[in-house]
Amino acid sequence: MKIKKMTRKQMAIAVLLIIIVPIIYNKLSATISGFLMMQAMKMPKEVVVDKPHTETTFVSAQSTGRVEAQYSVDIVARVPGFLLKKHFKEGDFVKEGQLLFQIDPREYQLELNNSGATVRQYDALLKNAQQELDRATALIEEDLISRSDVDQSLANRNSNKALYDAAKQRYELAKVNLGYTTIKSPIDGRIGKVNITEGNYVQVTSGPLVNISSTDPVYVTFSLRSADFVKLFRASDKFKDVEVKVQFSDGNWYENVGTINFVDNQIDKNSGSVQMRATFDNPKGILVPGDYMKVTLVAPQEISYLTVPQSCTKGDAMSGYYVWAVEDNKAIRKDIKVSDDLNNNWIIDEGLTKDDIIVVAGIQNVTTEGQALKILTNDEYTKKQKAGKK
Repeated sequence: MKIKKMTRKQMAIAVLLIIIVPIIYNKLSATISGFLMMQAMKMPKEVVVDKPHTETTFVSAQSTGRVEAQYSVDIVARVPGFLLKKHFKEGDFVKEGQLLFQIDPREYQLELNNSGATVRQYDALLKNAQQELDRATALIEEDLISRSDVDQSLANRNSNKALYDAAKQRYELAKVNLGYTTIKSPIDGRIGKVNITEGNYVQVTSGPLVNISSTDPVYVTFSLRSADFVKLFRASDKFKDVEVKVQFSDGNWYENVGTINFVDNQIDKNSGSVQMRATFDNPKGILVPGDYMKVTLVAPQEISYLTVPQSCTKGDAMSGYYVWAVEDNKAIRKDIKVSDDLNNNWIIDEGLTKDDIIVVAGIQNVTTEGQALKILTNDEYTKKQKAGKK
């Protein structure tokens, strides 16, 4: 069989077809694929919807606090002298008025004795001067002495009175100083480690001899974020009825509940928090000043919140959150403001009402506003999801 040779024209046409046909095929395929995709996009996407829920709970907040003594007193020597003896054991509980230290009192006792003798001396002189003034006053009424003699007696009496008053003040000061040689506890509390031992010469500039910290009641101080501060304030009577609970590092809760006794008058501009303080009864001394505790505050009034599942929201704290709502079976974007989470749900401050219908499942199918949606029940959607996985 004889094969007919192609002419140049036929060959050119063949080459042209080889080039053009794939191009036309690719464009046609893309057009068809795009058409099919547009048709698929027009098909309603299957979603599950629900309304925002109303959840009622007690308002609470957490923080980290530090135990502080209600009173912390550094015991110092108020008069100089040699420290003779201490009358306690380090770490003991001491009572107000209990003897702690004894400073050598001998020179202060001598000063008191001398001051007392001086007082008695000037008291005698004052009495004698008063008697002379009384006689002079009686004699001048009979013109037996001159007026100048009376004035001299009066000046003498006043001079002795001033000397007597000064001597009495020195006596009282000597009595006070002698009393300072006996150092007693000014408060009930636990006494710490002795800083200066017996035999040393002490004075005011020597620094604290020991510290005493009260143990019952105690303070727990903490800072509260401004947002939590506002929540608790609204749900309480100016914090008067807020319960404060503290937790130890091992997870156990302290048995007694505390009450707020101090709220600062401003928000710290650096931390954005408010300084607060609670008082706790501590009869067993379990709360130790300096210890750090987890603090939980609970307001007595229940508050209702509008919430949505966190899983149905998009966005973040920086750009803002939003949800897909459904109106006339079409997707509508609704921007929301959230304040906190509650049981894995966002608390809604703005953007939604209790009557809104929002997408809670199938949210990945919603891409644009106005998109057609097909609403399924949760059971229907779950079955389809399981069937699709198979």
